[in-house]
Formats: sequence, structure tokens, C-alpha cells
Amino acid sequence: MVRLRNALFGTEPIVAHCPGPLHEGWHYFADAVRSTPVVPRLPRESATILTWNNGSRPDKPNGLLEQCVGRWGSDVHVLGADVKPWTNLSKLQLTADALQQIGTEYVVGLDSGDVLLVDHPDELVCRFRTHFTCDLLFNSTGARCWPEMPAFVMFESTRPAADTASGRHWLNAGAFVGRTDFCREYFATLAREAAERDWRDDQFAIKETWPRWYPRVQIDYRCHIFQWFNESRPILQIERPRADRQRQLIEWLEPLRPLRFGAEVGVYDGYTSDILLQAFPELHLWMVDPWHTIDQPEEYANFDESRFEELRRIAMWWTSHAEDRRFELRKPSLEASSLFPDASLDFVFIDADHHYDAVKADVHAWWPKVRTGGLLSGHDYGVYGDATGAWGVRRAVDEFAAERGVLPLLGADGTWCIEKQ
Repeated sequence: MVRLRNALFGTEPIVAHCPGPLHEGWHYFADAVRSTPVVPRLPRESATILTWNNGSRPDKPNGLLEQCVGRWGSDVHVLGADVKPWTNLSKLQLTADALQQIGTEYVVGLDSGDVLLVDHPDELVCRFRTHFTCDLLFNSTGARCWPEMPAFVMFESTRPAADTASGRHWLNAGAFVGRTDFCREYFATLAREAAERDWRDDQFAIKETWPRWYPRVQIDYRCHIFQWFNESRPILQIERPRADRQRQLIEWLEPLRPLRFGAEVGVYDGYTSDILLQAFPELHLWMVDPWHTIDQPEEYANFDESRFEELRRIAMWWTSHAEDRRFELRKPSLEASSLFPDASLDFVFIDADHHYDAVKADVHAWWPKVRTGGLLSGHDYGVYGDATGAWGVRRAVDEFAAERGVLPLLGADGTWCIEKQ
């Protein structure tokens, strides 16, 4: 399961919210969440999940939230499908009307196009009940949220908790959780007043009336539930599940701590680089990959330059939490190896061209760069195309090990390593 951690507050929020224009990092994160298997189960908490989706947001395609929640086996009540033309102010009346029909103890409201859950919705309600005494809780962000009316800014900036929020004290209306009885009264009042006031959208209304409802209405200053996704990457830490090969590599590398310098040869989309940089906070990692179509094995024959550039951007974004410790080396393996002094690396992990001649050249080129006691390691030994004879990882590694009178240590998912004595 994908997990979020806020390094500033030491919390592990479970709802990611990306207000404003969607950036490529959000799309990479959404792909990771959607591709990670979860175990659906029936909800145990008495809660109703609402969203607003009339399909008219080409800049933020709606439906992402519904897909995400559905994976957990929970339902979402979609409001506003027939409302045209759409304005965000419509959310107030739609929510007020829906609450008249809701009988659950709690209600959750999440925007359809820029909110994702990384845990079961039950956990959201449980955390609200555990960490908060207010009746309604909105998301907070670290960027000033429209509208920046002087009265709004002054009120938000002078709440007692704002002093401890390190500038992340701005209310955003795109995500909330609350007690249904209170929310029924709250949204009915705002919807009624919206017909009489010059409110531009729901967030304007919520900010203008917040002093009246405070402290029963609060925001999640310390990210117990909601995480502003535009947070800086060193603070917003995202942990993806470790694949078998990554767990095995980490197990082999643990005894080498503290790791200072390493190289991954064949980075692709940066998944393993990301995992290594998180597992070893002291590690400086060289990410070696040409990311272009020249001299690529046939399994990448359908990849054009734009696809390789996209993979590079994905890798750079996922490792941006450690941008001071990761180094992009956009060169072919043999050319890159020549740049390193001998015995300078704690380890090298080779997962590049899997064909015999390429693997043979790689292990011979990188072996001198590994220090005594360090590891030369890699992937795809005897599995996938190597098991059918289409590749040559096993043959090249076995020959290399035999030349040195050792046996390679074999691990999960075709991983291998040789310790330099």
C-alpha cells in the first residue's frame, strides 16, 4: 500500500489533495496509488462519502476520487451530475440537499478530480474521532488559498494553532470530514445565505463565515488526515510497496551501513532508486541510464525518445525527495563506469541490458569500482527472459564468478550479488 508521511509534523496523512493546476507529480502519484493492489472490505464506520462531479473539468478530469474509493469496496455519492452550467458555489446547495437524506453519523466530502485516499475510508473517520474535538474539519495548505481577502487572511493567520503550523494554516474547501448533524445545519445555512450574498464560490463562503462557526469548524493543521500535495518533497514523503527484488537488495546492503556511495545501472522509472534513497538516508546514489533509443535491447523497440524522456522525468520526480543525494548520470553503462575511481562505491546494482554480451561487459566494467567488502549485484538472474534463454544474465554472472573462484549469492526474484573480498 502506498503511504504518505509528513516529515515536518511526523504524521502519516491518508488523504492527498492537490488544489490548483495538476502537475506531473500528481499524475505519477495517482498512477502509483491506482496500480497498488488493496484488499476491499465492507465499511465498518457509519459514514457517507460525498463528491461533486458533473464532468465539465477538462483541466481536472473528474472521477479519480470515485475510482480510488471504489477500490476499497466503499461507495461514493456523486452530486451535481446534471448541474449545468457548473459553478463551485453549487456545491453548497447540493451538499445541503444531500445531507437531508443522510443518516450516517459522519459525512466526508472530497473533490472528484484532485483527491486520493491511500487507506480505507474508515481510517479517515477513525482519525477524525481520535484527534479532533471539532464538528467539521477542512484541509489546510501551505499556500495562500483564494480568495485573499484581508479579513480572511487575518483570521486564518491568528488562530492559535496557526503559530505551530509553519505557514501551513490556509483553509481549503476541497476536502472535509464532519459530524452529520452539525454539517446538516452548517451547509443548509451557507446554502441559504448564498442566495442572498455576493459569494463567488463555496470557498469564499466558507472562509467568510468561518469566524462565526469557529471553533466548531477547524482545519487539519498538522496533517493527521489531509495532506496538501503541493508540499515540498523533502517534507512530503511517499512510500511505495517494496518489490521482492528491492527487499532482497536492502537485506544484502544493511550490513554495509553506513552506505555512502552507490550506483544503479539501468534506472528505468526510478522505482528502485527511490526505494534505496528512502531506505538509506546517508546514501549518495548515481542513477545511470542513457534514457534514449540508441543501443537499447529489443524489448524497448517500441519506445521512442518521448517515452524515454517521460521515464526519466518519472524517475527524477520520485527521487526528488533526496535531490541533494541523487545524481543523474545520463550515459551508457560502460561510459559511466569510466568516470568513477576504483574502489569508490559501496555497491553497484545492475539492471540494464540483460543480454549476455552486455551483462558480461557491465560486470567487468563495474567490478573495479566496488570497494573491498562492497557488493556487485543485479537483477533477472534465471528469471523472465533469462529463464527461456533469450537473455544471458545467468551465464555472464556465473562465468564472472567462476573466474574469481566464488559463487554468486542468489536471492528473491532473480537477484544476485557477489561480495568483493
